Amino acid sequence: MTVIIIGAGIGGLCLAQFLKKNGVNVQVFERDASPWDRKQGYRLHLDADGIDSIRESLSDNLFQLFELTSTHALPYTTILNTDLTLKRRIPIDEYSKTKHHIENGVAKHLNVNRATLREILLMGLEDICHYGAKFRHYESEGNTVTAYFEDGRFAKGDLLIGADGTSSVVRKQRAPEAQFMDSGARAIYGKFRLEDARRVLPQLCTADVFTAASDSRKLILGVGPVIFPVRPDLATQCLGIENVLHEQHDYVGCIVSGRKEFFGSDIENRNKTSDELQQMAIDLLHQWPGDAHLAPAAAEKGSFFYIQMNSSIPFALSSHPNVTLLGDAIHTMTPSLGRGANVALRDSILLGKEVINVVNGSKTLSESLRDYEAEMTEYGFGVVRYSAEMGTRLLGQNALPQFL
Repeated sequence: MTVIIIGAGIGGLCLAQFLKKNGVNVQVFERDASPWDRKQGYRLHLDADGIDSIRESLSDNLFQLFELTSTHALPYTTILNTDLTLKRRIPIDEYSKTKHHIENGVAKHLNVNRATLREILLMGLEDICHYGAKFRHYESEGNTVTAYFEDGRFAKGDLLIGADGTSSVVRKQRAPEAQFMDSGARAIYGKFRLEDARRVLPQLCTADVFTAASDSRKLILGVGPVIFPVRPDLATQCLGIENVLHEQHDYVGCIVSGRKEFFGSDIENRNKTSDELQQMAIDLLHQWPGDAHLAPAAAEKGSFFYIQMNSSIPFALSSHPNVTLLGDAIHTMTPSLGRGANVALRDSILLGKEVINVVNGSKTLSESLRDYEAEMTEYGFGVVRYSAEMGTRLLGQNALPQFL
């Protein structure tokens, strides 16, 4: 069986690792010219869904590498007043709607550096990852599906998987009925060097999974630490792994987020420099007491970028004999619960196991895709709804359409 994955993000790479580990022929095609073409964010919070999926996909030594480079933050989402004094400390499984992990005895939480995790997920896949491959469309005939790319390349397989993110080209053909919406929320991301964060932020900001302060306008300053147990560029040496990870320093990721009306023109903001966005973050918090509004001024120069937060609108996914979707390509969610990466990773292993069912003859491909999509859309769109509800309360995010 040959599987074609469009998109070399975290979800697609996790699936590729799982399939290769289980002897399935898999090829990954990524539109970017290299894994480092675009700035894709900093800290990710992983819960049991994400951690266990990574464990199932990686070899033992690569999973050890993942653990050596992951932050064991305290399992709390902490709320501060605008003067950065403590207001409330919430167990993160309560906040993130993952109390079932506690009930099942699997609750666990890590903060990871997104770029480092992606590097680890790429290890051993060098021969099957193809870059500069901008997917154009697919053609499905009988038991074969063919992916066509803008540069004239094409690839034939038994199964095509769209793991190509919120703007998924695969989804536009596979599920033209899918709708996405502007959440009405915007964000400026940046990061502090750890020593600077400790100078201007309370101690909990470098200890708990995530800490946030919010004002009456629902403007939020949120932060989360990434403190490496072993520096990534040294961790591979500890384990005798030939590949070397990029050097990284300990940091605290930060986000200033709220309604789009406070941020102005999306077009102008996308064209602003990091320094201009950093100043905007400071200005947005100017009403906060004392020196709290100046906290973003201590963040790392050159680290700031702007995003528009979008959300999928839950829908009934129609069936297809040999094309499916995972992660943000099907259920994009706003980051209010910090669960997007975890749900994508869960998709990857669920789908990977269904592919193995086909390979060993216990199911047909159509049966496996039907079962995968039924479970994936149920829990995936459930988290989309929870994220939208939390975003509406915290950020004034637009609510999902009521009829859904």
